[in-house]
Amino acid sequence: MGKHLKKLTSKDRYISNINTEFESIDIDETKKKSLKFDIVLFLSVILLSSFGVLIIYSATKFSLPAGITDPMYYFKKQIISLAVSIIAFIGLLIFDYRKLKKIWIIIYLFSILSLIIVLFFGYEVNSNKSWIDLKFTNIQPSEFSKIFMVVCLAAVFSRWRSEKKSFVGFKKVILSLFIAFSIIILILAEHDFGQAIIYFLIYIGMLFISGANFLYFLGVVGITAGGIIAGIKFDIIKQYQLDRLLVFLKPNVKPEGVGYNLFQSKLAIGSGKIFGKGLFLGTQTNLNYVPEHHTDFIFSVIGEELGFVGTFIVLILLGLIVWRCFYISRHASDNFGSLLAGGIGFIILSQMVINVGMTIGLMPIIGITLPFLSYGGSNLISIFLGIALVENVYMRRETRKDYEIAYEEYK
Repeated sequence: MGKHLKKLTSKDRYISNINTEFESIDIDETKKKSLKFDIVLFLSVILLSSFGVLIIYSATKFSLPAGITDPMYYFKKQIISLAVSIIAFIGLLIFDYRKLKKIWIIIYLFSILSLIIVLFFGYEVNSNKSWIDLKFTNIQPSEFSKIFMVVCLAAVFSRWRSEKKSFVGFKKVILSLFIAFSIIILILAEHDFGQAIIYFLIYIGMLFISGANFLYFLGVVGITAGGIIAGIKFDIIKQYQLDRLLVFLKPNVKPEGVGYNLFQSKLAIGSGKIFGKGLFLGTQTNLNYVPEHHTDFIFSVIGEELGFVGTFIVLILLGLIVWRCFYISRHASDNFGSLLAGGIGFIILSQMVINVGMTIGLMPIIGITLPFLSYGGSNLISIFLGIALVENVYMRRETRKDYEIAYEEYK
């Protein structure tokens, strides 16, 4: 009883000291802490997205859907998506990201519900049942669910600091595993194997930056391997998806059939050489030899028309964005913000590596878009929301009062 009394007294004295220090804070001094904006990150995103609109126009002005005659059809739609993305970006900046930690369960349930709705009311595009027709526009919930999952995992990994040996103990790993894999299973049910891989990489990345024990990684990999085997056995993973892996493992497969996409993509990029054939002058693109050249294979268009120089600049900008995400993650004022910014960084990094890799034969062709550049409203808006969260973390890294940080560490 004496020990408990001693602990209670110590706690009271600790809180009293915090309150005393808080009362002595100069109000004028706290007002000096302003919201700072990462202009490098923002300009990189705007520059890359604007270039994306231009390259989409170049890729699509001679390849229009049935019944469409306007060569600027895709260009106009992407411009609208970019405008909506910027508005959503500005709107989310006003909202304090720390409030998301309190409603992560609602965000998780909303994500699950949206993916279930797709299974019942969605329609297929390229064998993936991932889209919902809202009459005035189409939406792909799986793009937004990536951001939702990052928020939920960041909230879970930053809770229950009372775990003595590790901030990421067993119950956090189990709960995070349930969150991630429940979403991944629904993505697989949509037959979107590529997106499921991205979700898995995001989870692994966040598990890494959270400081989890290496044994947890082995456990997750083991569970994943078992899930893939089960997916093949129960026909969740389809034959055409396995064929894409075959092309990756055997790059010299004949260009007919499953090897066609990779063959044409490498031919387009190689023909661009150093400076490219010139904007709007890509023959492989204009003659529709490269499939899905405005979405999954947009990098092939850049390589053909702008050559090595153009692709290098694009990769530099993408790398700069990823670096800023991880930089902000490292310098965040709280664990939740750090995990949030890091998770968004892993979304961009994983999609960039896989998309570029699959166009040159270094990664399997699994239908992944290139962030900020590929055509698609859901893709662009969701990634802008992610960048808004990263900027949110950066802006508020110096606005937390000393007593808030002290109280969180004491908990």
